[in-house]
Amino acid sequence: MKKLEIIIEKNDGILWGRVETKGWMPTPYGNTVDEVIENLKELVSDYVIHEGKNDKIWNKIDWSKVEFDFKYDLVAFFETFNYLNLSAISGKIGINRTLLNHYKTGLKFPSAKQAQKIEDAIHELANELGKIKLVA
Repeated sequence: MKKLEIIIEKNDGILWGRVETKGWMPTPYGNTVDEVIENLKELVSDYVIHEGKNDKIWNKIDWSKVEFDFKYDLVAFFETFNYLNLSAISGKIGINRTLLNHYKTGLKFPSAKQAQKIEDAIHELANELGKIKLVA
């Protein structure tokens, strides 16, 4: 296993990870993404020792070779990357900042199309920032 997709969601004040695989599906949690990863490693270790001795997916995992691919729900995304400016993102998308704030706090949930627009705007901002050169 080289790439492991973890879906990060926020619920009840903490971050939850969801790893969707055939068979056993670990759901680690923590206050930060790093805590979610550490909790995942502990869950997998315990699982392999007890129920998963013959599980070909998890039994031979080498954590030093695992690359994580994170996907976030909007509440977890804005919690994790809390330095992002909602006004800049809402302006790029062309939606009301208050609506984006509702998505951020979980009061409302975007459609798949709206979530894609938000993701595209975030990627566009990241590309713009990646081209910046500073002088001293």
